[in-house]
Amino acid sequence: MSKNVSEFWQKYKRLLLTHLISLGVLLLGFLLCRYAFFRLHGMKEWPLDLFIAGILALLISLFARKQFAPWFTSVGYFLGYLAGALFHTEGTDPGGGKTDNLWIIWTFTFLGCIMAGFLLEYVLKWRRMFRKK
Repeated sequence: MSKNVSEFWQKYKRLLLTHLISLGVLLLGFLLCRYAFFRLHGMKEWPLDLFIAGILALLISLFARKQFAPWFTSVGYFLGYLAGALFHTEGTDPGGGKTDNLWIIWTFTFLGCIMAGFLLEYVLKWRRMFRKK
């Protein structure tokens, strides 16, 4: 490694490791939800769309140097799927087509976890600022 890369790694080692591990957990959740549990939900594109949203959230948290938001994002992906699988309802629309709200529960739970992670970071920031005074 060059000197600059080595210095950068040493300076941001904890932050980078947190985000790399979170990315691994998010990828594992994606692979499980997309491929292993495919028979349970039958969706091909939606798990990928949520995975991309998770990667974007991880990138934002990396550039903003957040420590807890990546964990909420990566765990929230699978938690959202789990909540959707547990609480979804199947039905039929007026035309006779199948309906299922698993994707809605999954999406809102996942987005809620992402927002909770960033909200926690915000609260911790303000708490540290008020403790300094």
